[in-house]
Amino acid sequence: MELLNIRNLSIEYKTKSGTVKAVEDVTFEVGEHESLGVVGESGCGKSTLGVAILRLLPPNATTKGEIIFNGKNLLSLTNEEMRRMRGKEIAMIFQDPMTSLNPIMRVRDHFFELFKVHEPSMKKEQMIKLASEALESVGTDPKRLDNYPFEFSGGMRQRVMIAIAIALKPKLLIADEPTTALDVVVQEQIMQVLKNLMKTKNMSLILITHDMGIVSELAEKVTVMYAGNLVEHGEIKEIYNEPKHPYTKMLLESIPNIKLDDMELKYIPGSPPDLKNPPKGCKYYPRCPYTKEICKTKEPKTVKLGDRKVKCHLYSGG
Repeated sequence: MELLNIRNLSIEYKTKSGTVKAVEDVTFEVGEHESLGVVGESGCGKSTLGVAILRLLPPNATTKGEIIFNGKNLLSLTNEEMRRMRGKEIAMIFQDPMTSLNPIMRVRDHFFELFKVHEPSMKKEQMIKLASEALESVGTDPKRLDNYPFEFSGGMRQRVMIAIAIALKPKLLIADEPTTALDVVVQEQIMQVLKNLMKTKNMSLILITHDMGIVSELAEKVTVMYAGNLVEHGEIKEIYNEPKHPYTKMLLESIPNIKLDDMELKYIPGSPPDLKNPPKGCKYYPRCPYTKEICKTKEPKTVKLGDRKVKCHLYSGG
């Protein structure tokens, strides 16, 4: 059963230097208890997509389309209705836990602030109990509730952020680059925490990252974004074994594999386009090794190949 259904979502930012088309006509679904990875280079629209679900975009953003969550169109809710949904129905882990946590508030006060918004009649004893359980679920000693954020390491702060996000047992957790600022050992620990939460909390997960390796460990499905467009979407195993879109293929080829001694590490030449002035036709054509003349003038359509979606002229009859 579908929990989240994003339909024809487009997001633009109005700036002094022009209009930035951050997300263009994106459509995908996330089922109940399902994990989805959203991958792509920096500036491809991944974080904008995640923030848009929570309706936390800045005032200069314009949104079109539908975000259907649990049968409700989030874009049609009032600000108060949306505020009550954040943290309780949908929660988000942001990239930098140090800037997300208030340095002059104890960890317990971060939990209390959440509980008071959604459960104003909850007693302090119950708040402490729920906060302690949340910290324990991410492998952190509940005694640390009295500590300040600066008394934790980067990995521990990220665990605290995850604990706050899942404290009220949301149906959907959005994790925006949850391991970016962490070393590889702590990255693995955080991934194990998220895996365990998926099993024990029965929630859906949207993992936003540029790391295809992390997606392969945590996600069941993957959405590949490029220049604000969804270029490929499908089951993780199918896309890893047989990528269809040239961009997906090159992303996978750029992942180092220490098990293959003779592996030649590849890279994607060039840079993503300026979204204030993107190229005509397919936005990937300046970097694509399979470019044809039609790619330079006509934008490809999104086609279905079984359970997979691909936006490329190689499959849309171009």
